Order: sequence, then C-alpha cells, then structure tokens
Amino acid sequence: MRLPSTRFLIGLVMVIVVCVAAVVLWRHYSDTPATAAPPTSVTCVGGSEKSELMADDEVKRILRDNYRLEVAFQPLGSYDQVQLSTDEIKARKLDCLWPSSASAQSVFEAQHTGAFTDYRAENLLQSPEVIYAGPRGTDALVRKGIVQRRGDRYFVVDMKGLLLDHVVKHRTWEAIGAADLRGPITVASTDPAKSNSGFTLAQLELNIIATADGFSAPSLAQARQALPTMRALHDAQGLQSRSSDSGFREWLTQGGEFKAPLYAGYENQIIQQVVQSGDNSANLLKNVRVLYPDPTIHSDHPVLALDPAAGRLIDALKDPKIQAIAWQRYGFRSAVRVGANDVGDFPGIGLADQVRAAPAPAADVTLALLSCMKNATTCN
Repeated sequence: MRLPSTRFLIGLVMVIVVCVAAVVLWRHYSDTPATAAPPTSVTCVGGSEKSELMADDEVKRILRDNYRLEVAFQPLGSYDQVQLSTDEIKARKLDCLWPSSASAQSVFEAQHTGAFTDYRAENLLQSPEVIYAGPRGTDALVRKGIVQRRGDRYFVVDMKGLLLDHVVKHRTWEAIGAADLRGPITVASTDPAKSNSGFTLAQLELNIIATADGFSAPSLAQARQALPTMRALHDAQGLQSRSSDSGFREWLTQGGEFKAPLYAGYENQIIQQVVQSGDNSANLLKNVRVLYPDPTIHSDHPVLALDPAAGRLIDALKDPKIQAIAWQRYGFRSAVRVGANDVGDFPGIGLADQVRAAPAPAADVTLALLSCMKNATTCN
C-alpha cells in the first residue's frame, strides 16, 4: 500500500487549519451579532435622584455592551412628567418616563389610556420615605416617646402623634425641650407640587389626617375634608426646593437640623452621600439621624416604556450587576431581586432591614391632592 506523500500531508493539514479558523470566526460572529449593530438610543425623563445612577460609567457600559442601548436621561419631576400631554411626549420624542412613585404611574395611566400601543410599565427600584433629623431634635422626640431607638436604628413610632399633636397644633421645639432648636415643629420637604419626595410626605400626612390612623389610604370624600389642613401645612413651609436631589444637598450643606430639624427625603439619598464621602462619611453621619416613619410609604421607581426600545431598557435594568450598583453606590433597593440588599453594607447609617408601609392613595385622591398643592383655590 502506497503511503501519502509529504506534500499531500502538508496540504491536508493546511486545509484543516483553514477550516478550523473559519469555524472559530463563524462562531465568534454568530455568538455576538449585536456587537456589530449600533446601540439603540432611548430618551427618558425621570426623577432627579436617579441622575447619577444613569450617569454611572459602568451602568452605561453594561447597557451599551450587553444590551446595545444608550440612554439619554433628562431629570424632570415625577408629576410634571406624567402630566405631559400625549402630543408633548411625542413632540419631545420621549421613549420612556421614569417617575419616583407608583401613584405617578397611576396618574399617567388614567390620563393616557390607549395612547401608546406598546406601553409597558414595571417597577425596578424602590426607596422608603424617611425623615432626616439631627441629634438635638431626635433626642427631644425620643424623650417625648414619639421616636424610639431600636438597636442602632430610629423609628418614628408615633407618626400620628407627631403630626396631629405637634405639627398641626404648631407646638414649638422649645416646648419639648430641644436644645438649641427654635420655632414650630414642622416636617420640611421639597415642593410637593414639583418633587415626588415632597409629595410622598404629603401623601403620608394625608393618610393620617384624613383617616386618623395612617395605615389606610383615604377615599376621595375623606381626602377632600382634609385638603384645607394639607394646604396649611404646605404654606407653612415657605419656599421649597423643586428637586429631591438638590433639596437634600441643600439641607446637608446649609446646616442640617439647624436649617430644618426634620426633613423628609428618600433613604437612598443618605447612602449615596456616604458612598461619595468615602473616608469623611463619619463626619457627615455624626450630625444626621435617619428616622423611619411607622408606617412610611415606599417610593417606587417604575419605568413607563412607551415603545419597544424602552421595553428593552426595562429588561436591561434588571441586570444583576446594574441592580447591585444601584444599591451599593446609590442606595436604591431592588424591586425585582429578593434578598439583593444587605443593610450591613452601610453599618454606620443605621438602616432598617424592613419597614412597615402604608398604601399610597389612588389616582383620584392623588390628583385632588396634587391640585391642592398647586392651587389653593381647589382645596375647598
């Protein structure tokens, strides 16, 4: 039997090498077809507190490389965005809205029924409403039994008493023996007509004033009876910030409890500040207490996708890496991954593992309250 020649064997080897190389290249390009396509641009307006998350370089890289998406994020108050008309949304070429409230979502859906055939909404992040305080005001409220310390955490165990017996009745900090604090006891916030953190406080206050228990959302009839009181609380605040993000920064930089002994905001705001402060976080936290109202209201962060591209964004934002970044750098709790958030990641803040929450009012009550906050003549 005649053996193959050396030239034949060399040729055969070269053919095999070429074939293997072709297979490898084919697999590479067939496994990653999206990398050849340009990213899809998605324009989204959302609450200001999410601006830094969406500007995060790693988040942008994950969205671009893994999902072929680039997001143009524009901050806008939750209720301003959901009350844009259909024509305004289309004129601005918006693909999605990202409010900071399930109530805002319900308002949008009530006013835009059937306007967007590819509409899809899903809550991806959440943060409970908290009350920020300083050591002097907190100590005074602990002595009054309104605030209770449990371990290294603080809870406003008598939110009803704080509101009805002190805020509504214009009791002063001097009257409860708060060292160095002056003036009436109030809970300051951003402008509820413009910013969701302020409006969430207003919803919580409305629950208490209208139902006298705080654990139930009021009917429209109950809410209307409470609206004059709600307007009086709003007017007592004077000028308020229009943005959750800037409002909290102002509170920190302008004296904390000496600017406002009690200030309502999102839990994630203090986490974000601690992360950004790094080694200086101890100096920040020595003058800040995080008080959890019992009950509180969760600030949900649903993405309202108006077209298929924004629907892809909803799926992309569920990515485990993005959800981890949202918590570890910006303090947003996951709304899609059970057990994803460990409060032990931030031992110096005193975060609560779980909080008791009341339901937010329905869309008709929300619109009545919002109208009252915008225009006093609608409160009666």
